[in-house]
Amino acid sequence: MRKILTLLLCILGFTFVDNCIAPFIAIRGYYPSFLFVFIISYAIINEGWQGIIIALAAGFLQDIYLFNGIGVNLFINLILCYAAGVIGRSLFKEKAFIPTVIIFFMSVARGILMFVILYLCGSYSDIGSSFYASIYDFIIAIPMYIWVYKLCQKRYMITKWRL
Repeated sequence: MRKILTLLLCILGFTFVDNCIAPFIAIRGYYPSFLFVFIISYAIINEGWQGIIIALAAGFLQDIYLFNGIGVNLFINLILCYAAGVIGRSLFKEKAFIPTVIIFFMSVARGILMFVILYLCGSYSDIGSSFYASIYDFIIAIPMYIWVYKLCQKRYMITKWRL
């Protein structure tokens, strides 16, 4: 129960940070997605269903704030968290550099997928902005990954989910 409560508070907290605080730390209008970095980091570390469950919750909350495409963030988060979990199986999770590079590429993939899906739906966005946001995601991914790794090593976080 403590694990679920911790993850729920993290997701809600990072959703709040993404929507209320991150625009104030924007550089030239580009700002990172703390929630996306958190769920990809969590998926890399825990590899499997846990990352997908977190992606569902986070994607649903992100879609509340995306007016042009309900379900887009949910779909993209599911695909990328599954891919991050598969990639995470072959990584040394104690080292932060390779996972943060993976987070960068996942963020680029997220921007491309978002552009393609919204374009197919008739809503247009700027694909160039996703690259700059990905660089910003990479910068915050370094300390965030280390924090998520330490969080996942806590005793109450190691317990398995009951599905």
